[in-house]
Amino acid sequence: MIYALGSDTGGTLRDIRPNMALLVILAVITAGLIAAFPAMSQAQESRKHFLINSNGPQNRIDLNQFLTRLTTDRPRLDPAQLITLPETEFEAVLNTAGPGYTTRTVWYRVPFEVEEDDDDPASLAFLEMGAAYLNDIRVSVLSDQTSQAIWSDRVGDRIANPPEKVASLKHISQWPKLAPGHYWLTIAVRTNSAHIFNASLSPEAVILTNAGHDTFVKGSYIGLLIIAFGVYLTFGILSRDRSVNWYACYIFSLLLVHLGTSGFAQLFLKNIWPLASDLITGTGAALSFGSSVAMWAYIIRLNRYAPIVFRVIMGFATLAILGSITATTDLYVYFAKLFFFPNVCVLVTLLGYLIYIGYREKRLISVSFYLIALGIPTIAAIIYLLTLLGILPINGFTTGVYSTSSAVHLIMIAIAMANRTRKVAGLRAEAYQSSQRANQLAGEQRTFITMLSHEFRTPLAIIQRSAEILGLHLRNEPPAVHNRLATIRTNAGQLSGLVDAFLTKETLDSATFSTSREPVAIDLFLSDLISRRRRETPEQNVNLINSEFAIVEIDRILLERAMHNLIENARKYAPGASVWVACNRSANGYVYIRVVDDGPGIPPEDLNKVSNAFYRGKDSAVTQGVGLGLHITNRIIEAHKGTMSVSVGERGGTTVLLKLPYNHDATVQKTNEVFPGLSRKPPSKPSDRGR
Repeated sequence: MIYALGSDTGGTLRDIRPNMALLVILAVITAGLIAAFPAMSQAQESRKHFLINSNGPQNRIDLNQFLTRLTTDRPRLDPAQLITLPETEFEAVLNTAGPGYTTRTVWYRVPFEVEEDDDDPASLAFLEMGAAYLNDIRVSVLSDQTSQAIWSDRVGDRIANPPEKVASLKHISQWPKLAPGHYWLTIAVRTNSAHIFNASLSPEAVILTNAGHDTFVKGSYIGLLIIAFGVYLTFGILSRDRSVNWYACYIFSLLLVHLGTSGFAQLFLKNIWPLASDLITGTGAALSFGSSVAMWAYIIRLNRYAPIVFRVIMGFATLAILGSITATTDLYVYFAKLFFFPNVCVLVTLLGYLIYIGYREKRLISVSFYLIALGIPTIAAIIYLLTLLGILPINGFTTGVYSTSSAVHLIMIAIAMANRTRKVAGLRAEAYQSSQRANQLAGEQRTFITMLSHEFRTPLAIIQRSAEILGLHLRNEPPAVHNRLATIRTNAGQLSGLVDAFLTKETLDSATFSTSREPVAIDLFLSDLISRRRRETPEQNVNLINSEFAIVEIDRILLERAMHNLIENARKYAPGASVWVACNRSANGYVYIRVVDDGPGIPPEDLNKVSNAFYRGKDSAVTQGVGLGLHITNRIIEAHKGTMSVSVGERGGTTVLLKLPYNHDATVQKTNEVFPGLSRKPPSKPSDRGR
């Protein structure tokens, strides 16, 4: 009864877990929307104008609470016309959604009043405007009575700063000294980036204090991103983990975006290249879209659970990254409109898959961690993207939530990566120990095989010799006796050949293996080898049809073994078929030895595997052997700094091509000794066709 109750309780808890996760996410989204949509009455109750002294304000004034906005296509609108337009054409800036991405000019205006104040006639004030990536900002002060411009300035990330102008992370204009009276402040903004505008009017002391603080905080964050990018990129390359590599790309995109939005890009680069800030900011944004969804897809292993969805998302990520090519043009506006909202949908989809996969695999702890480390920043990114698109209102929460959540995200992922690194280190240590043990076992196995092979050699030789002697002494015995003796000799010979093959392989695979090479005339070497082969196996039709002279440095014993393996291989797999050998010398410094048989040929699916140790093709059941012949031959040719290839002719038959380097100088010298001034035959260019 207790067991059943425990089981039911566990099942109930498992059913509740995904619902709890959904409730947490909904709660976070609800809280974000509440913060994003404050009471609209605040915008309606904002003050209509501000009041300053002749030399500017004594304290910082946030102009957003006074500014009203007009987005228009009017081609000839100027500041004097702007202040005459009715208030109904404008909307308040405070706590309202911005224009989003637009190529149109966005105008701002606000009336203000200047009072007489001579307490500090030498004080300076500055108009500070952002965001830092805005392209062109034209600001003017007009007299309310005459509608004439009294002062104007032009700033932006595409507008170079004159040498005498104050440089800052934001766009700054020195406020003029004004006589008492009523005025209008007008601002015209054009940009190909998201239109988020804020402005403040501050005395010089406040500007200096805030500039130092902003530079330190934003510079520290950039330093953190650089370190994080280096760490994760290194770890991703070493671990070959795609999710970590994509995360490194995501960190790099955050670095680019922060360089653009913080103002460092425009501060240091716009005088060098006016489009530098746009390139950095736009590329960072495009890369962040693509890398974030790709990283998510690999982290939650979407390719395993939904391969079609995974391919669609990776295609979207690729297209999003390619959008960076529009960063310096007005086309970036259309790229943002086209990709930003789908990016929100993709992030929501991935968040849903995270919950689904976590519930399916019963990984409550890891899912909860990722919901905090990735889910909450994703929700923050969604809020921020909707703000950039002009859907959510612009306020401190919507513009700052993404950068704040990114910092939390970096800290939590750092914890996760540290834990993962610890596990990887443990697995690597275990793998190293397993590798060491495997090498030890392989060494012991080779030693055992070598020892066993040596021990077999003597008894096998005795058996073969005894069978031969018995055959001589029992000449008059019935055929049945001679047949049994022949069977003994044949099987003992096969077993002896197998022992020799194992010994040769172990020798070739040994770390101390080396060849004993000497200069040899390859034509005489092949002629002698084929002659001996024809005497030993007269039933096999083996012919040397062509052999050109060349001095090749070879290990006679090993190369003879290699050639015997090829000829014997042809005898076994193409019984009764003719075998011919040819050797040609090429001007490229190599001789090409071909061993060709007229048999049925090797199946295409076996061609790339026949040189592997112990591999036997699908037709090997009718032949004797263990699959070492071609492997040993290949190793011998490699030891001579050559190569071996296997091919099949158009009408069947197998061609094995051996490529070996020859000594050009020695070949020429020897040729001139025999035929002064001539070579036996001009070098030919080998054909790779078997027939």
